Amino acid sequence: MTNEQTPASSLEHLPVNLRPVFSHTTAQGRLQAWLRMEKNWDSKWQKGDWGLPILPCVELESTTLDDARPRVSFTFSVQHAHCNRIGTLHGGCAATLFDLLTSMVLLTVNEKPGYWQLLGVTRALNCNYLRPAYAGDQCRVECEVVHVGRNLCLLKGTLRRIRDNAVLSTCEHHKVNTDRVLSKL
Repeated sequence: MTNEQTPASSLEHLPVNLRPVFSHTTAQGRLQAWLRMEKNWDSKWQKGDWGLPILPCVELESTTLDDARPRVSFTFSVQHAHCNRIGTLHGGCAATLFDLLTSMVLLTVNEKPGYWQLLGVTRALNCNYLRPAYAGDQCRVECEVVHVGRNLCLLKGTLRRIRDNAVLSTCEHHKVNTDRVLSKL
């Protein structure tokens, strides 16, 4: 166990597949572990794998934890499989991308057991599509925590094309915490 890892006994309340993620004590470590977990896909669809065709095209770019609104930036490479018949990023794919990546910004605030460790469930996801992204475009997805409480949170996402920094779409993501309440004994 390194200085950046949590003792295994304090992770027993988590599902087994999430324990490697929360064994890291830094937000950067949890983000990288979550992406690794998603990318270690063996090409067999299983329950909960909805976003797996998207995540291999995502890389963690940066984290900003210095202020009250943590931010995480990812890069995303648009593939033909992500596009509709006219060759632009499908709106459903963009919404899924926002759902997955804005949820991951919660990994910057969930160090204590029972506090957003399961990343909650979506209550509302409002997407605005401003410009198309095309297959081959390199994009940046900027995610931030606007507000996080014990039960509810509000997250924000912006999808930009890297070459000209144009805003392609935005989202507002409301979530509900689904972590089990842990005994205070």
